[in-house]
Amino acid sequence: MRDEPLLTGDRNEVLRAIRHVRNRWRLRLGLRGVAVLVAAALGTLLASSFGLELFRFDPGAIVAFRVVTYVALLAFGWWLFIRPISRRVSDERVALYIEEHAPELQATVLSAVEESRRGRRERAADHSPELVRRLIESAVKQIREIDMGRRVETGQLWRSTGLLAAAAAAAALLFTFGPAYLRHGINALLTPMGNVEAASPYQIEVLPGDATVARGADQAITARLVGFEAEEVNLLMQGSGDSFDRLPLIPVLTEDGAIEAGQFEVLLFDLQEPVDYFVESIGVESPTYRLDVIELPYAERIELEYHFPEYTGLEPRTVEDGGDIAVLQGTEVRLRAVPTMGTTGGQLVFDDDDGQRVDLALEDDGTLTASFMVEEEGFYRVDLVAPAGQLVTASPQYTIDVLTDQPPSAMFIRPGRDTTASAIEEVFVEARADDDFGLHSLDLVYSVNGGPEESVTLFDGGGNALREVSAGHTFFFEELELEPGDFLSYYARATDRNLLQQDADVKSDLYFIQIRRYSQDYRMQASQGGGGGGMGGGADARELSKAQREIISATFNLVRDREQYDAEEFEENVVFLTLAQGRLREQVETLVRRMNSRVMPADPAFRTIQEILPRAAESMREAENELQEQDADGALPPEQRALQHLQRAEEAYEEVMVTMGGGGGGGGGGSRQAAEDLA
Repeated sequence: MRDEPLLTGDRNEVLRAIRHVRNRWRLRLGLRGVAVLVAAALGTLLASSFGLELFRFDPGAIVAFRVVTYVALLAFGWWLFIRPISRRVSDERVALYIEEHAPELQATVLSAVEESRRGRRERAADHSPELVRRLIESAVKQIREIDMGRRVETGQLWRSTGLLAAAAAAAALLFTFGPAYLRHGINALLTPMGNVEAASPYQIEVLPGDATVARGADQAITARLVGFEAEEVNLLMQGSGDSFDRLPLIPVLTEDGAIEAGQFEVLLFDLQEPVDYFVESIGVESPTYRLDVIELPYAERIELEYHFPEYTGLEPRTVEDGGDIAVLQGTEVRLRAVPTMGTTGGQLVFDDDDGQRVDLALEDDGTLTASFMVEEEGFYRVDLVAPAGQLVTASPQYTIDVLTDQPPSAMFIRPGRDTTASAIEEVFVEARADDDFGLHSLDLVYSVNGGPEESVTLFDGGGNALREVSAGHTFFFEELELEPGDFLSYYARATDRNLLQQDADVKSDLYFIQIRRYSQDYRMQASQGGGGGGMGGGADARELSKAQREIISATFNLVRDREQYDAEEFEENVVFLTLAQGRLREQVETLVRRMNSRVMPADPAFRTIQEILPRAAESMREAENELQEQDADGALPPEQRALQHLQRAEEAYEEVMVTMGGGGGGGGGGSRQAAEDLA
């Protein structure tokens, strides 16, 4: 028989195993309880947050749901966590629990626990100490084989831990990626000591809030929606009666006419009594504010007199019931304010309280006057002196808009296209120009063969501010001593009466009048009876001058519209013109080489063509060089000289074709081959 201390040690080892299993069992219950508690709390918070969203986070709803949430959380905590882990469990029940999860023990642990509880009590007559010793030793051995009971709870502990992790992950995902009202609701519910108004994510900020206004004044009410959007916003206003009057607010517009998100306003006219008011939208209400009405001076009516800049030639204009101002820059505004009661003076306040102030002069009839020059956009209001001597706001805030003086426009209505004429004809051209505030002048600018520009005044405004002008001029080509192939280019120039603005001068498109041979139409018609390819070749030859005119027009437009392009766009356009001029020059040079490679006939017209075309190519090369230097203006003279040479060569070519046609279509072989080269 073993010593008693050794037997006692075995009994203690059995009891330690029982306590270890009991603690792990309680840990499992705690983990599972916490997991279920997290899920229950999450469900409670979700339901409460949804309820707050339905009631639009009304202060009363926030208080009620806070109470419900905390009562539910306490009940869940007691039922799901505290109650399970605080339950007392005897050693015998733990031993039975171990036997259920480890049937191979065959009730050894349960029997050993029952024997161990006897301690040193007196043994019965049939008690066998040796049998007890062997029983406890067997129990200790089997407990060690199951790792002191750790295997009993391992699987369930892992499952409880996984359940807790899943519940925590679900809560984190919902809080992070769930609807915004869920986060706002949880924040409002879990801060019981926080202000209920501040806890709401949906608010309506109202200006001016509580305020004191003059009797008869107009008062603007502005509202800003915070945390939500809505299309319908209403002002509820209560005067001396018991009911609230409802007024819709309109969206606030930005400077470019777009709707400013969440901003609304309404103007209350002629306030005669105190009013309580608040703003409401889709269930969200602002706090209630009060407008007190007292006897203070107020601008009952504002009269405005506009004195426009001298260059417009416009007469002064009076606005009897004014407020907002929209005039040209440099306009003098003379203001006259009619107060609701006597006052000793006042001020015009520009751009809120930080801007300029202009004193109002008190007139004999009790009105107040002032004048100011409109130079930039902004705001202004009228402040008047109250009976107590302080300045009080006496009008709404009015806007000052500066209108833009648009540049004039110019165009030709006759003939409105490129044309031809003989050297003895008269050609009438008519230009039209208009401007929003009146024209200073309209000029016809022309140039012969790209030479110096000459100007003819079609209209001189003087003291007359005409907004639309049509005027014409007749070109007498016999006086200009032009030859066939020469040309006259012309455009209209309209000048704004505001000579200080950047784009006071505006040019029309550039047009051309080409000088043709006298009676060429008759001769060409007669030539159609013979010569199989004369007219076709002439049409092809004229394509060279047409292409050159297009290059000149494009260059002219580029110079005219220079301010509309940035540096990169301007450079790209100049490069395009350079390439176009280069390609046309190569075509002319190719034609010259083909003509030089053949035996030219003795016809003087062909010799003239051979002399003129190289000059055209040389002028084109000069234009290319100017364009490569980004000097589009400097490229115009050589471009126009090239056009003159091309047109003279074409006139000589037309003479050849007429001559060949007059011969009945036969013509010499050399002459026809040369004509085909030109074609």
